[in-house]
Amino acid sequence: MGGKWADLLPSIPEGENYLWHTPRGNGRPLFGWRTRYWSFLLKLAKDRPSWTIQAQPGSAIGPFHWRNRKLSAQELCRLQTFPDGLEFECGRTQIQKLLGNAVPSLVAEVLAREIRVQLLDSKARNKTPKLLPPRRTRVPPPEPVVLVPKKYLKLQGNHAAHPGEGRGNRARARVAA
Repeated sequence: MGGKWADLLPSIPEGENYLWHTPRGNGRPLFGWRTRYWSFLLKLAKDRPSWTIQAQPGSAIGPFHWRNRKLSAQELCRLQTFPDGLEFECGRTQIQKLLGNAVPSLVAEVLAREIRVQLLDSKARNKTPKLLPPRRTRVPPPEPVVLVPKKYLKLQGNHAAHPGEGRGNRARARVAA
């Protein structure tokens, strides 16, 4: 990972994002609550499903690996349940854009099987999907979290939260009425 925020990522635990470093999080108050995109400094967790792959990647836009790095093309493919061995003739940014806009292969397989069951053959429903990843039983312990680097401590302070209530258009409609 590179860019302005690269050194801050190791101070965020697995499964968290920049909200860890807000007054409502458990880190240092470096940002206001919900003042950035949810994918800003977003890290995967070993024991939870992945978040959506962003089709418009940026230097600080996740999801990132729990070991504080960008995901490889193969890892991005696996998150989208594409079979191993796919080759791309383009750069990493374009690969992420392609995979971020893609529908997971497992979704297509499940839908196709159900169409087959309903139109042709009811026996296909009992088969395990070929693209279903194997179930993992042992989850390794979380990666260690480091202290916030000194260069970010100047951001610490009282930050205003996003002014919205987080209720979308319904809240605005009630206010306007």
